[in-house]
Amino acid sequence: MKLARIKFAINYKAIIAFLVMTAIATFSGMVASTGSLLLTQLVVGMIGGIALLIIPRWSIWIVLSIGLLFGIFASYFPVLNKLPWALALMSMLLMLPAIIRFIEAKNIPLFIWIALIFMLYTLLVTLIQWDSFSQLIAGFKRYFQMYGLMFALALLAFKPEDYQKWLKLMLFIALLQLPVALLQRFMLGDLDGGYASAELTDRVAGTLGSSAEGGSSSAQMVTFLLMAVAFLVARWKEGLIKKSTTFYLCLICLIPLGLGETKIVIFLLPVAWLILMRDDFMKAPGRFIAQLFGLLAIISVFAYIYLGLNKGKNDISSTEVLTQTLAYNIGDQGYGTYILNRATVMDFWWTNHSMNDLVGMWLGHGLGGSYFNAGNAVAGHIAVGYIGYGIDLTSASTLLWDTGILGLVLFISIFITAWIAAGNLRKVVTSPSVRADCSAIQACLAMLFIFIFYDNTLVNILSFELIFSAILGYLGYLVHFHKRLQQRETSYIL
Repeated sequence: MKLARIKFAINYKAIIAFLVMTAIATFSGMVASTGSLLLTQLVVGMIGGIALLIIPRWSIWIVLSIGLLFGIFASYFPVLNKLPWALALMSMLLMLPAIIRFIEAKNIPLFIWIALIFMLYTLLVTLIQWDSFSQLIAGFKRYFQMYGLMFALALLAFKPEDYQKWLKLMLFIALLQLPVALLQRFMLGDLDGGYASAELTDRVAGTLGSSAEGGSSSAQMVTFLLMAVAFLVARWKEGLIKKSTTFYLCLICLIPLGLGETKIVIFLLPVAWLILMRDDFMKAPGRFIAQLFGLLAIISVFAYIYLGLNKGKNDISSTEVLTQTLAYNIGDQGYGTYILNRATVMDFWWTNHSMNDLVGMWLGHGLGGSYFNAGNAVAGHIAVGYIGYGIDLTSASTLLWDTGILGLVLFISIFITAWIAAGNLRKVVTSPSVRADCSAIQACLAMLFIFIFYDNTLVNILSFELIFSAILGYLGYLVHFHKRLQQRETSYIL
């Protein structure tokens, strides 16, 4: 009598899944037992991010919405201050499927390749100029916390409808800045009785984040609003939006610009306008001149408001306001509490490098080397030698100290190649909406480029890096999608 042979069907995937879930549950329990809010948020972000990788468009919805809205809550509920770490982890997890696309996909836009090369370059420099693991992690998080979003938008196979929904989400958040800014300007000041010395105008940053003690992301808010205006105007010029609708939506976006004292508006507004209206200079010079006078009137109104706010705050004349503004931007006076300002910070870097430190000059000192924040435990090993100077005041100076001349050149190359890609696509595409968005993206890139020399938010602040990455990711999708469409048409003809 033969015994029947018993076969066991082993489901290896189920076993691996069980072991992974057991490990995650054990690790989560250990983290929860520490009572550390930061570690708990990181674990939640990791678990949620891994689960959401199955449907990456959900991750993008979460990162876009919470990333642009959490600032208003974190400003008044400090318990949420570590939420950016969870969002950053969720964005970074999007790099996993995106990296696969780097291997498989063709016709990846050059600026997306340069962004990847820049990220890998900074890691190599940090290993060469090694200081500590904590500085590497903190520095990489600050620089590249939203690059996963950029790569995912540019390379993953989302539907065209998804991008239109995300654009509508961004517009909704832009329109939401008005009620929030009004609340910050006229009501929250009365609620913060313990902060009587805080500057009300410094708190006007919409949902991008402000502080009850003063200081905020107000410049980032107004730039985000001007970007929304750029998309609206560009689409109106292509006949996609009615004039009345464009007017009212733009008005809602422009009002918050007059509630604070973000003087950079005076520079950003004409830059965006010139890019959007450059075609009218030759095709309709009369309309161009009429619009120019309208623009000058708007700029004059904002200049008057900003001068009035500064005069009332400091009890000085308009001339003195202008003199002080120039002094702490390009003169000898330090910016705020720093010894350096936006101009002298570059001179100071050169003085401490040039031929004296060729490796540091060309390669930098590693990610996070120049970062210093009194409330942050992970201070850069270079920054601790220059406490009070503000060597990381701007993105340009931060990049020079951390990644050297080569790093700054790579970072600027992302802007240049993205600008060229948007311009080339605008010339050949037949879709009015794509043509309008390419024009708006060029205006956005020009405004973002100014921030390289204005402050360090492009390499430091999550909400602004999110905007930067979303713009580049959307452009990457437009370029990639158009090239695939061209290839299909060519193969069909052949």
